[in-house]
Amino acid sequence: MSTFTQLPGSLDITFVQGDEVSIALDFDRDLTGFTVSTVVYVTNVFAAGGGGSSFVTTVGETAATFAVSPTNLAQGQLLLGLSESQTSQLSPGIAYRWYMRWIDPALVTRTVLSGTVTVVNP
Repeated sequence: MSTFTQLPGSLDITFVQGDEVSIALDFDRDLTGFTVSTVVYVTNVFAAGGGGSSFVTTVGETAATFAVSPTNLAQGQLLLGLSESQTSQLSPGIAYRWYMRWIDPALVTRTVLSGTVTVVNP
């Protein structure tokens, strides 16, 4: 029996709450004309409230969005970033996942990367 599988590459991310996060990515294709989006979303809540009223606590809710900065699109190079303010709003008491999706110039959508996001205390 044949099987077709189209799944994103796995990239788990761990960082300290309140730190700036910058991730350099290098793909094997020209990304000129691509639209790239990224989302960090809640998958599980371990502690009610998470220590502050500003924490997202609804499973499935978007918790943050990476800034996407092209460094060299012709070479497939991008930089994803979360600011100190954004990571301060993410709680070690909440489980997160993230994904990166692009739409190519032919309007084909593909989720290319995903993984867990782990926030830790300093």
